[in-house]
Amino acid sequence: MLQLALRTTDSQRVKACKTALERKGYFDKARGIEKIDDCFFIFTTKSLEGDHGDLSAEFLDVLQDLPFSVSVTSVEPSKNRLKDLRSSNGSSLRVAVQKTLIHIREKYGGITDASTAKILAQIPNRYYVYGPLLLLSSGSFEGINAWTKLADNNLSFSKDFYSILCSYMKSTHVALNAPISGDNENVMRKPTSLVCLYGDFGRDINESSIANPDSAHFSSELWAVTRQNGIQQTWAPRYTMFSRGNIKEKSRVIKFENVKNKTIVDLYAGIGYFTFSYAYAGALRVICWEINPWSVEGLLRGARANRLSTQLVRHDEEWIISDDLTGIPQIIVFLESNIYAIDRLRDAENRYGFTYDLAHVNMGLLPSSEQSWSTAVQLSLNSTSNSTMLHVHANVKDEEIPMWARSTRKTLQSMGEQFTEPVLVQSCHLARIKSFAPGVMHICGDFQIEHS
Repeated sequence: MLQLALRTTDSQRVKACKTALERKGYFDKARGIEKIDDCFFIFTTKSLEGDHGDLSAEFLDVLQDLPFSVSVTSVEPSKNRLKDLRSSNGSSLRVAVQKTLIHIREKYGGITDASTAKILAQIPNRYYVYGPLLLLSSGSFEGINAWTKLADNNLSFSKDFYSILCSYMKSTHVALNAPISGDNENVMRKPTSLVCLYGDFGRDINESSIANPDSAHFSSELWAVTRQNGIQQTWAPRYTMFSRGNIKEKSRVIKFENVKNKTIVDLYAGIGYFTFSYAYAGALRVICWEINPWSVEGLLRGARANRLSTQLVRHDEEWIISDDLTGIPQIIVFLESNIYAIDRLRDAENRYGFTYDLAHVNMGLLPSSEQSWSTAVQLSLNSTSNSTMLHVHANVKDEEIPMWARSTRKTLQSMGEQFTEPVLVQSCHLARIKSFAPGVMHICGDFQIEHS
């Protein structure tokens, strides 16, 4: 069995060859690119037996986009193919998959060098290990023909495969990632498309477990963990989301200079994405609102892991503060909609004389946090400070970002003038956090609101 490869003596053509093969799904990621004497060989996933004449016919759809200096050739496979795959492969997942297939090949006769090579060549590069959870990207394994053939021929294959894979990846559970719904109905940001492949993730999901979970639900559920900027985040993958791409914004928050000994309000706290960053930056207290009870539980668990003091206040509970205003924890979490934020703080002022020096208001809801803009403005105007920074998150088309910044400033200015004058809103910074979709960027606009 010979392996087909693109051949060129021009080093400047190598990248174009690789890109052309990747575009068609023909590039052999496991073997990659090799230089033999003065020639470069860009290996494909195709192979053949015997002499098939003009090999270029196999790649007409690829070669038409490449220069004449590129040809197709057949190469004798290495006598120790598995060893070559191991040494040329830098992916921990690929190495673990290779070891797993070698481990169980005696039990499943269909695991050959050829099938192993095909599986390794098609494993997606992106995967994450979050404590006990190995999270795979869509297309992993179940989307690989060589793997599905093995699974279809024996019902126990998948279980054995994932069990041994977990031992090599130092995990206990495997799940397949899928995009979270971005529509406006998914206000609790639930990862409804997560596919659980291996391990006990907890009780069955139902309306009660989603909206009113009890301690038994929490204790039986799988909790994932990771650390970013030295801060631990904890979440239940079946009920709440985690976005690695926010790390850039978290890093920026930690570096804010006017946070120390100030009050921060996080109107969409989630599992503590930005809450913990403000706390680590030295905030006196971070007052949070969140409607998802699973996110709140993740925030509380994360706070304990980060040694941050907390107080949980449910919607039907009064916020209890000591009469002398001492002993208020660093993080206060209201399990309710942020539409009650103004009333909560006014009630605390009337009952206890509680006031707050508000430095920042964070509004991290996507695709838009506009529903809370008026609340953020009122909180700022009621603060003992005459200057507060509002952080407005949104998903915006690339070409509309400048217009979004201008219109948002004008809207906030107009909202402020409804409550007091004089008031001034300035656009201070716009952070491009990550790409949300083709042509759409997750951004955060910083708007400073000043009043007398």
